Amino acid sequence: MTRPALVAWIAARLWLLVSLAAAPAFAQTPLSPTEPVELTRSGQFYLADAREEPPDADRLAEWLARKTPVDQVSLLGGRYWFHATVRNDAPATQWVIDPHASLMEHVGGWVYVGAQPPQTFVTGYHADTPYMLHYGSDITLPRGSSAHVLLRIDSRYFARLPGIDIQTKADYRRIVISENVLALFALGALLTLALYNLFMFLGTRDKALLYYALYLLAATAGWGLTFHLPAQWLGWHGLQWHYLPFFLMVVFNTLFYIEFLQLREAAPRLAWAGYANLVLALVLLPSCFIATSWAHTLATITISISLTLALVAGLLRLWSGYLPARYFLAAFLALLLPALVILPANLGLSQGMVRNPELITLLGSTADAILLAFALADKIRLLGIEKDGYLVQLHRALDLASTDALTGIGNRHAFDRALSALTVADSSAGLMLVMIDLDGLKRINDERGHAHGDALLCEFSRQLQTLRDRDMTVFRLGGDEFAVLGDMRHEDETRRDMRRFEERLHAAGFEGCGISFGIAFGSEITSSSQLLIHADARMYRHKSTKRDALDGAGQAFNPRRA
Repeated sequence: MTRPALVAWIAARLWLLVSLAAAPAFAQTPLSPTEPVELTRSGQFYLADAREEPPDADRLAEWLARKTPVDQVSLLGGRYWFHATVRNDAPATQWVIDPHASLMEHVGGWVYVGAQPPQTFVTGYHADTPYMLHYGSDITLPRGSSAHVLLRIDSRYFARLPGIDIQTKADYRRIVISENVLALFALGALLTLALYNLFMFLGTRDKALLYYALYLLAATAGWGLTFHLPAQWLGWHGLQWHYLPFFLMVVFNTLFYIEFLQLREAAPRLAWAGYANLVLALVLLPSCFIATSWAHTLATITISISLTLALVAGLLRLWSGYLPARYFLAAFLALLLPALVILPANLGLSQGMVRNPELITLLGSTADAILLAFALADKIRLLGIEKDGYLVQLHRALDLASTDALTGIGNRHAFDRALSALTVADSSAGLMLVMIDLDGLKRINDERGHAHGDALLCEFSRQLQTLRDRDMTVFRLGGDEFAVLGDMRHEDETRRDMRRFEERLHAAGFEGCGISFGIAFGSEITSSSQLLIHADARMYRHKSTKRDALDGAGQAFNPRRA
């Protein structure tokens, strides 16, 4: 061996010894048969090259020693190796390795158990995973064995720091079933509420219902993509579309709370702040396609701003006495509580605090949607109460407009409406109109004052109101003119009543007054104006006859006589 070759051989052996000495001493993590074990607590992430295959088991320590360790992955994506060592002292031999808490496009796994060939698996967004809506993969670990777990994780972005758990297959199956039931129930509830409110909008044209329905449709689409429903159900993988619905959620949510809380009128500056965030969301929306790695972070920022503005707006409107803001605030608190857990992790500001943050946030979104539905229902209820109040006021105003202020009976306006309605009815032939003139009112006003004249009018009105017992309606048309509408069957009784009313007025101290009246019937005419003409003519004839009569008392006169 030449001297240069000998030097090279010695240098290689020295480098090998240094590498072995620097190789990490792997701490073995004991597995638990009752709960998941978080491998990220004891394992290590390393930077990965573009194309790189893992080594054999006997060269793993040396291979890892040459890798660059990192404390955590970058949320903007990248290529990483993850390594952990586990020991199975539990009786279970069937286990599941579960990468979770974030989208991961490609995950390759190698599990080294002793001298056996490594167990391999592929999971992630683009893989055909054995567990619906989850990345879990099965492995076998004999009791008492130790194993190296090596994962290759490639992704254009990470929603948050990924978690890697290992637990028994039986427990994992139960968790998957429970989480899938909750996720599908929540997505179904969102879609149902969206379609229902869209249908309600078509009937009411309330913009708040439209914006709410569009917000829910965007939420359903966004969370469906987050849980990989199109990928696993339809085989459609479009990562660049994942955050498009979340940007649209900001848009429709902003339009909804501005409309629902009436911010344009009540808090215009807050409304403009909401519109500014809406524009920001639309401006950042193309990042889904041109900067996919940034889309998640940018969407998180706009969502955080939107939630903050909505919360402030709800508090402000509730403080000002706007009652529908009660359920609105409860809805956003239901969304804000899980958001406080997940949004900081989305920005890399904290570690994930729950195993499945997407599910927790989806359930919060569903609770938010249900409570917002209550808020809309409460608003509709309050609008109904307000409408009923307006109707009561309107009816009261109509009553006042149709009532004579002095006597409390119907006025000329009420008479005209009643006469028009009765003369067009099928039973108008049996209609009877009595036109009455209270004689002597002007003389009483001149001699005894208007107060005494008003007392006469009120006393006569009280007498007329006794006719209501026979379903007759009485009116004061103005001055000393009165009218009665009723059925012609009561003609004779009405004549007697008029004479009796006159006697009662005299007995009440109103000497010198009298009653002139004329009667017309619906069977005689073809229009309300003709009925008035007939009754007026007979009333004036009666008045003239009374005035011209020398004896006045006891003279028989038939007001119907032409």
